[in-house]
Amino acid sequence: MATPNPTEPNNTKRHTPPKPGTRPSVRADAAVCDDFAVIMSAGGTASDAIRTAVAMLADMYRTGWAHGVCPPGTAPRLLAYQLEQRPTTTPALTSGQATVSDSRTAPRPVSQRLPRPPVGQHFSA
Repeated sequence: MATPNPTEPNNTKRHTPPKPGTRPSVRADAAVCDDFAVIMSAGGTASDAIRTAVAMLADMYRTGWAHGVCPPGTAPRLLAYQLEQRPTTTPALTSGQATVSDSRTAPRPVSQRLPRPPVGQHFSA
């Protein structure tokens, strides 16, 4: 029998998260490299991209479990997401009659509190 690949998922054992200060590694194929290129084109490093992605996924799991969208310990399935447009610079006024019609403010930083439960069917906790 072949030796199991240590990077392959094994549903029979419980995985433990890496310890703070360690450097977890991920095998990067062409698709992952392409995804990094897209994310990093907006600025930042590969480490920044990984930290942000892990934080976003963990928040999605916490929200799904806290609101009973899926049973605890299972992966929720993301069906949709909402983006907020960043404010753009306002062009200079060309006449006395021109006024600024867009009064958007800068985006608020994301907090660690859970959002309201999503719509749809929920599981009992």
